[in-house]
Amino acid sequence: MTHDVVISGAGSAGLSTAIFCARAGLDVLVLEKYSKTGVFPRGETMRPDPIITELLGPDFMDQISFNRTALRRYYSPGCREFFSLERDHASYIFHWKDLTEGLKKIAEQEGVTVLMNHEVIAPVERNGNAVAVITGDGKIRRGTTIVAADGHNSILGRKSGLNYRRINSPIAKRICSGIESDFSGMEFFIITPGTLPELKSHPPMIAFIFPRGDGDAEAGVMVITGAMPPGKRGDAPSGAELLKILKILWETYPVFSDRLKKADVSFEGASIIPMAGMHHEASAIPGLILTGDTIGLVEASGGCGIVACMKNGKFLSRFLVDNGVDNGVNEWNNRLMKQYNREFKKSDIYRHISGKYSKLLPVMRLLLNRKWRHTSFDRLWRVMGQFNRKV
Repeated sequence: MTHDVVISGAGSAGLSTAIFCARAGLDVLVLEKYSKTGVFPRGETMRPDPIITELLGPDFMDQISFNRTALRRYYSPGCREFFSLERDHASYIFHWKDLTEGLKKIAEQEGVTVLMNHEVIAPVERNGNAVAVITGDGKIRRGTTIVAADGHNSILGRKSGLNYRRINSPIAKRICSGIESDFSGMEFFIITPGTLPELKSHPPMIAFIFPRGDGDAEAGVMVITGAMPPGKRGDAPSGAELLKILKILWETYPVFSDRLKKADVSFEGASIIPMAGMHHEASAIPGLILTGDTIGLVEASGGCGIVACMKNGKFLSRFLVDNGVDNGVNEWNNRLMKQYNREFKKSDIYRHISGKYSKLLPVMRLLLNRKWRHTSFDRLWRVMGQFNRKV
């Protein structure tokens, strides 16, 4: 059997794409390596957007969110200065698994077949086109279009030529309860090289506290890989090393430690976020399309890429229908692949994400990947604070 669309990965990117493709009348198969969606504990934030209501309905996010906040606070290295701002929207704060479970339920209601415990281990090509994938049980799953939505180290992405070490940012975090804070918004702590005296050297990083309400929070630290020279990104700390850095911050770093050192920790872990740049070709092999974390579709400013993934799923479904790319009607070729890449680069999704990277990465490299005299950074923070209300 050949499906119209075969998707590797049942995260927000894969399931959003599946739903929009199914609503467009396409036969969709989703393959997921784990036994359930959202298998690892993970909090998430997402700004409101009409695409969310279109995909999930008007009340879904309010039902799964345990907090909403428009407040942000940013601390200078060493926490001598801070400025705060209030955005024009309150972001949802929720559990990742609640979102993915909801997306899976909707996908199945739309007629999508979702197979759990089916890891994609390799693509199948014929005459240079991707025509199927092989799963861990040795079976071949055929599709007119193959979509890679399986994350920051995708086998299909690597087959398409992605170097994930150049775009991935390590992150370590803890989920805890009983924090002590007088601020109800999200807090971000900029840590430039040389800020931590306990370490001989360290890359630029950002620590964060996301409040969950009732004294609960998700807190952690992420390497700002995008601020590092491309040739040095492979030197970023491993997950285990970053967990040690998080322990130091938890015990000694100003404000961050004051908030968290007495909290009860229920989870600790390390992961990866592709936040150092996006890959600019959504398809390098005819018939194989990349989306979500697989292509680095994440906000350069630190915001999540879920909304962009949802919009990209709708964009892809429209392209397939408009160009007759479904079972038995049309097939992928080099011309169609190049057309898809051109239209993708003209899309609002691509221009928004790539535009932010082009503006922010040079600034981050200039400001964050060097040792500054603290007085210089403090002056910068005071200037920025003049344009933002301290909350």
